[in-house]
Formats: sequence, C-alpha cells, structure tokens
Amino acid sequence: MESYDYILAGAGCAGLSLVYYLLESDLKDSKILLIDPAGQEVPDKTWCYWAEKPLAIHPKDSIHYWNDLSFTTGNIRINKNLGSLNYYHLNSHDFYKSLFKKLTNHPNVVFLQDEVQDIIEGPENIQVNTKISGSFLANYAFDSRLKQENFKDDSILKQVFLGWKVKTEKAVFEPKHITLMEFSKEKSDQFEFFYILPFSKTEALVEYTCYSQKNISEKILKDKLEAYLTDLTNGDPYQVSFNESGIIPMSTKQSPKFKSKRIVKIGTAAGWTKASTGYTFHSIQKNCQEIIRNLETGKLELLQLNRASRFSFYDNILLNIAHKWPNRLQSLFLNLFDTSSADVVLRFLSEETRFVEEIRLLGKLRFPIFIKSLLKYATH
Repeated sequence: MESYDYILAGAGCAGLSLVYYLLESDLKDSKILLIDPAGQEVPDKTWCYWAEKPLAIHPKDSIHYWNDLSFTTGNIRINKNLGSLNYYHLNSHDFYKSLFKKLTNHPNVVFLQDEVQDIIEGPENIQVNTKISGSFLANYAFDSRLKQENFKDDSILKQVFLGWKVKTEKAVFEPKHITLMEFSKEKSDQFEFFYILPFSKTEALVEYTCYSQKNISEKILKDKLEAYLTDLTNGDPYQVSFNESGIIPMSTKQSPKFKSKRIVKIGTAAGWTKASTGYTFHSIQKNCQEIIRNLETGKLELLQLNRASRFSFYDNILLNIAHKWPNRLQSLFLNLFDTSSADVVLRFLSEETRFVEEIRLLGKLRFPIFIKSLLKYATH
C-alpha cells in the first residue's frame, strides 16, 4: 500500500491552499497526495476578501481591488472609505490556474482523480480508501468534503445567489467603489439585496442575493436579476460574459467538534465559512497557514483549530434575527456600517478584532432587535 506524508480529500480552494502553504514551508519536500472526484470542472466563482495588501496566494496578474463601498436603500446611500484596507476580487479560474501551475512543477505532489469513500484512523497513521484506486496510507489526512444534505436541510438558512458579469453600451457603473448592498425596492418577507463589483463604467459583476431556508428556483433568481439590470440600464441592452450561482449554508452547526489526531477537517466542512455573511476565502488562507505553522513546530495537538466562542455567539445573534425577523436585517447592516468606520466593521466580520473593540462597536448600535434576539436566543 503506497504511503504519503499528507493526503488531501478534495482539491478545492481549501485543499489547494493548504498544499500551497506546505510547499512554501519547511515541509515542502513532503510526499503529498491530492484526491478529487474525476470529471469535475473548475467552478465559476468569485471570491472576495479585505486586507491591507493582496494575499501572497493571490495571482499577481489578476488583482483588482476597491477602497470604497456603499449601501443603498431607496433614496438613502451610505458611502464608506475602507481606510487601510482594500476589498479584493479573485476569479476562481485564475486561482486554480495559478495553483495548478505551481503544484504540477513539484514531483512530490501527486494528483489522483477518484472518490474518497472513507478515512480510517489508526494509532500510527491513517488509511484512505478510494472508490477505484484502492487504499493509501498517510501520516495525516485533510478532509474538505462537504455533506450535501446541508444544502437541502430546510432548517438551515442559506445564502442563495445568482451573478452575471455584464457589459453595457452606456456608462452605468461607478468604477471607484463597490455597492456592497443595494436593498430591493420591493417589500419582501425575506432578506435580499443586490451587489455590484464594477471593473469600469461599462462592465461589472452584478449579483442578486437572498437569505432563504428553502432553495430558490433558477427562474426566480434570473427574473430578479433581469428586472434589476433593466432598471439600472434604463432598458438599454447589455451582454453577459460570466455567470455564477451558488448556495452557501449559513449555520454555526456545520462543524461539530471533530476529535481526531490525524484527520483534520478544512474549509467549509470545518466551519471556516463565516456563518453570518458567507465569506470564506480569507479565513481559509489564515487557517491553512496556522495549520502549517503547527505542523512545522510540532504542535500537532493544535491541528484541530478552535474558533473563539464569542464569534459564534455574535453569528447566532444575527442568524436568529435572520430566521425570525428578516425584515430587520436591512436596518441592522445599515446601522452597523453607519456608526463605525468600515475598516473596523470589516475586521469584526473577519474575526480580527479585540474584545474591547467589539464592545465599542456593538455599543453604538440600536439595541431593541438585539435584546429581542437575546430573549429568544437560539443556535442556528
């Protein structure tokens, strides 16, 4: 049975990122096996994150960023400068192309198109059993496989979205800042908004997003986006060059405590997706680097990363509101960004603030809806 230092079940963003940092570390000569199901294509996805400078893993030839954002509801618009932070955009195809190029140049990295059926932990190693290629041994396994039932569970709130990269004939967009949320003019019992990443005055990624416990049909998503673009362009024609859609489970229950010395969950499967916002890319990078540091320094008992419990509490307060009073989320987000600087809010959302900063930030907000959520607190 062939043996490796590390086996990765899943070659998505988390798996590839972890291997990238392995190859940048003192462990770069380790024998690595990446297993991913055969026939899967690189998905069309847009990943965004905020940081002072682009992350080292971000391909240098595909960096696009903004330093200003806005929120719009009716005739009210809140503009915010990000201060020392920038809001970065990364296309999944550029990411995968860059990483595959780096990884395929390393003879110690092996790619296998197959399906992992199970991972069995022994006292000295782990055994990974595949559907076609048999079994493999390793010192450690990193597992990013997702349970598909989480996408169908109606008790879990989901962020459902459809986005198009469009090119218009006339100048429509403001290329210097992003529209983080433009709230729908129509009354709805769900939380929904539009999101614009402008690349020029005539080209942008425009997305419709809805928080829903049930899946939303493609037709409804398309109708919402078309109606918005018709209003935005005053009915003028536009061309669609890129299409993305997705469903992101919004729950702090995605990753129960996983007790294992040699099998480590990573990515969304490990709860690295921010439950209250759906952002994942930056947390993947931070957590992968922390895992590599723990491997390098022999702190193997710390491979199962622990998240600060207060951030799960904050997420559940917001998710509780989203489940029970979704019509209050619009004013909540507006209040959050209107009362504090954007860089502090974004650092809070990426769980990089200190407790004293969080008290200061939360103390500026209108309290009634939070008190209501506390009185009827539930985990989601």
